[in-house]
Amino acid sequence: MLPVRIFLVAASMLMSAAVLPEKKEFVVITGNKVTVAAGTSLGTINCAYTSSSSQKDTLLLNRQIPRGKRLKLAIPVKDFNCGNILLNKDFEKTLNASQHPYTKIEVVYLRREGKNYKGDLNLLVAGKSIPLQNVSFYPCAGKGASNLRGNICLNFSELGLATPKKMGGLFKVEDELQVTVELQMAE
Repeated sequence: MLPVRIFLVAASMLMSAAVLPEKKEFVVITGNKVTVAAGTSLGTINCAYTSSSSQKDTLLLNRQIPRGKRLKLAIPVKDFNCGNILLNKDFEKTLNASQHPYTKIEVVYLRREGKNYKGDLNLLVAGKSIPLQNVSFYPCAGKGASNLRGNICLNFSELGLATPKKMGGLFKVEDELQVTVELQMAE
């Protein structure tokens, strides 16, 4: 009878452990900033967008995020600030904002690796969808909050876009784009 009791106690302990909810890791995203930088024959151009929404999104870590629960950033191309009106209009024209008014970033997967994070993203720019895998995100200090910052290197040619040329070709933009995505996290 004693072995049966031990078996029942052990089975009971295993069953209760299997029923306990798993520990879910997550971060709460309270804002975002996206910066696009390109080198030119005259220096660097930086265009930035900072969200003005106070909406909070919970982003689950270390698991495939279901499509309906993914963090989705829809960024109006016309809301990027490049420093002056002419550069803003050139940026909109380059990204074909009249036909594709939004640039979208979707977080498909985010996992913690020590103090850093790696993630898979879907990027939609100028009507072209680009899956990005193993994008590194690093914690960094922001204004009154902590941020996760990820850097992505793209090319105009990869996006199917022509590099802008102004003043008869005297002013040229390099093919490479540096995109920085900052996700502001709640403390």
